[in-house]
Amino acid sequence: MNKDFFEERDGMKRRLLLLLKENFDLPFIRINPIKNMVWKVSTQNQDWILKGFSSLETFKRQVSFTEQLKKSGFTQIYSFHPKPFVQENKVFGLIQFIEAKKGQKVSYSHESDIRDVCFLLRKYHHATTNLSNVVKEQIPVFEQINKWKKRLIDYRYTLPLYSQNPLRSHLNYFAELGEWALDKLQNQAAFFKEEPNCIIHGDVASHNFIRDKNGQLWLIDFDLIALAPPHIDYLQLSNRVLPHLGWDVERLFSFQTLQPFKTKEAFLTALVYPTDIFREWLHFTRSHTLEQRRRWSTMEALLLKQFKERIKFSKEIMKKVKSI
Repeated sequence: MNKDFFEERDGMKRRLLLLLKENFDLPFIRINPIKNMVWKVSTQNQDWILKGFSSLETFKRQVSFTEQLKKSGFTQIYSFHPKPFVQENKVFGLIQFIEAKKGQKVSYSHESDIRDVCFLLRKYHHATTNLSNVVKEQIPVFEQINKWKKRLIDYRYTLPLYSQNPLRSHLNYFAELGEWALDKLQNQAAFFKEEPNCIIHGDVASHNFIRDKNGQLWLIDFDLIALAPPHIDYLQLSNRVLPHLGWDVERLFSFQTLQPFKTKEAFLTALVYPTDIFREWLHFTRSHTLEQRRRWSTMEALLLKQFKERIKFSKEIMKKVKSI
């Protein structure tokens, strides 16, 4: 097989379907792409998710983790077919398909969904805190500050390449926010190492929560699990929901799960770090020229939308931090 075997092109689905039939004792009849390296595959009576993994070790770690998590009593996660298949150094695994309830896609624009996500995460963190050390030893340790340092350096490195960009002042402003936050967080590093450690999810975007046809919420996609205090997930969740809350501090801390962090200096400081801007900007700048042209309107909207609200939010948080 040539190196283009798994690329999305004519005949690819047929060949991948053939491999599935050869590697699993299941009568697959359909395969449809969902996103890069993720497909929905079906037999006559059952649906699965076929997913590519970065390594066999990663696949086995996630299988072991989800099995132990279910044994602990946390069942709102999918199961794996225990057998992977490896083709041309690519590792594929089958995952239980969870059918979402029609018209009930989880969205952070709905405060009820935010509350439900907070509740599920709280249950998840409690369960992972109590997992055995044998399980935890397989999981990498999360390094928040080092990750943010590198992201800011990478972001800063791109700015001279866009010196004529009409939004250069906005780009510089976000860099300044990142530097302010990191400077403060240097003296609060212990916050990101506090015990007890759980296994955080690491990617609490709304699309990683599915509400099934019975209304039950499920947690999916464990590619970024790591050992860390639970509040790392809550910090990321806050960054995800704030644009939907109009960057309103009081609305953010109206959620019961987040209320304990209202006076936590490190948590407040970290909220100022513009992780969403840096993440999307770096993704944008690493794209080829045609892709940048296609994505520019989306990037521009992210930089400009709610900019005044974000400035107000950042100043309010800085004032709170100074008063603590």
